[in-house]
Amino acid sequence: MARISSTPKTSTYHALSEAAASINETNDCSVKAVATVTGCDYLVAHAELKKQGRKDRDGAFNYHIIEAVEALGYGAKRVSPRDFISRYPGRNKNLKSVTSHHPDRFNKVWADGKTYLLFTRHHVLAVVNGVNHDWSRDRAKRARMILEIIKT
Repeated sequence: MARISSTPKTSTYHALSEAAASINETNDCSVKAVATVTGCDYLVAHAELKKQGRKDRDGAFNYHIIEAVEALGYGAKRVSPRDFISRYPGRNKNLKSVTSHHPDRFNKVWADGKTYLLFTRHHVLAVVNGVNHDWSRDRAKRARMILEIIKT
């Protein structure tokens, strides 16, 4: 397989990283993802995840993330990777899984005006209208679960 080209991080991701650094936070992909998909401030997402059970400088369980999203006024609907893969061009329709670089690679499919959380092994990232707002843009981290985030 061809090497994935390096993609710059988004301004949203940089702003969230600066907010994390200001409070000496690490292992906070869940906080950044929740802040991105809900449009709230980093500190609001941080406080909500803490309320749901996330410890400072530690990862969060998937259910903590989903509960935080719901507490911030959003719903989460599970989406099958096949929903995306079936719309990929040419022989890419035969892919078995979605990865973190697919929103950039197949942007016409992902730029649908919707917001998603992609859960990978030990990581979560936010995709908003086809843009991955995470450090994993140029990595092939396989999605184990995809949730569409919907304003309730």
